[in-house]
Amino acid sequence: MPSCCVNSLGGKVLLMDATPKEVNDYIKRHCREYYEILPGFIFKDIRVLLKEPMLVGLQVKRGKILLPFTKRCPNLGTILYEIAADEDDLNYIRSTLKSALDEEGLPGSTSTPTTEVRERIR
Repeated sequence: MPSCCVNSLGGKVLLMDATPKEVNDYIKRHCREYYEILPGFIFKDIRVLLKEPMLVGLQVKRGKILLPFTKRCPNLGTILYEIAADEDDLNYIRSTLKSALDEEGLPGSTSTPTTEVRERIR
């Protein structure tokens, strides 16, 4: 059964007590590739707690995933974590989640890397 404690993933806190808009804006500014994640998504046997759908970002060259998570602990709110990721982790996100660029009405699919999509629309 998946855990609800993101602390076991380790990583670094980038934003704390953030709004969904703040998290999504940060991810769009710092990641070339990002996907919409729904509340309850399971990653590395952790159930991602969120109040609403948000973005998860991939920093491929750095080997990092930017993962939002809403803590159940009082007064912590939504936190954005930077987590170390290997190629399998990145591919799991790509293959499981729909590209947020698709949701924005831009060309591409879950199998089309965001960098390729952006190249085509320039």
